[in-house]
Amino acid sequence: MKRVLSSPNLIEITQLKGVLESAGIACFVRNEATSGLLGEVPLTEGTPELWIEDDARLDEALQLKSDFQATTKAAGAEWVCPACGEKSEPQFDSCWKCGAKRA
Repeated sequence: MKRVLSSPNLIEITQLKGVLESAGIACFVRNEATSGLLGEVPLTEGTPELWIEDDARLDEALQLKSDFQATTKAAGAEWVCPACGEKSEPQFDSCWKCGAKRA
């Protein structure tokens, strides 16, 4: 068994799991139930992880992971809020800090 991804973002883990399963790669999620306890338990024990069962398919799984991550990144660049100057990621239309709309 090999770990393919470790991320506090359980949605990303489950989406990639679906991609791998669609390619016929048997995989499973560790720490799915404890992900909600992050901050209460050590990070290494609560962070969700995606593992594959067949070590021989690691290269294929890593390529699928790379392709998946490339297609899920939001297009564009970070932007600076016109009201408070806070930086935000391109997928957001309003500032997380003050709520002002993107210019």
